[in-house]
Amino acid sequence: MTVIDERKGECQGRQDKCTLGEQCPKFGALGRESRDGKRRVKGCGDPVARGKRNRAKGDAKARVARKRLGIGGANTRHEELWGGALRLEVKAGAQISPVVTRYRSAEAQSEPHRAFGDVRPFVLVCMPDGESDGIAVMRLSVLAQLVSLAIDTGHID
Repeated sequence: MTVIDERKGECQGRQDKCTLGEQCPKFGALGRESRDGKRRVKGCGDPVARGKRNRAKGDAKARVARKRLGIGGANTRHEELWGGALRLEVKAGAQISPVVTRYRSAEAQSEPHRAFGDVRPFVLVCMPDGESDGIAVMRLSVLAQLVSLAIDTGHID
């Protein structure tokens, strides 16, 4: 990698595939060289830059989930190697927006009907057509409490 003194300049990303349209190429502080040897401006719409941002965002969300659940083991982006009492897959970004929307609307529907003094956590249970085993959706803090309780009582290792 060659050191370049230019700190600002036009984005060197693929302008023909950029999603920014008329704003491309952006001018601003150039980042480090990527594997293809090009330096891009923050917020570049090039597919390589978008992919890198998406991966970094997913990795950051996975680290947060791992810390909140108190999972030890290998410090890696691969959830399969984490160990712990649960086998997890962490998803982030636009792909999970429909799930979050449904969860929040169900939680909002449940909240006004909660009895005074009821401190039980909310869990959304989804029962798809043609299946008898449902899917539970809950906040990460609730899952951490349940796992901790199950470990303390000896229900899971």
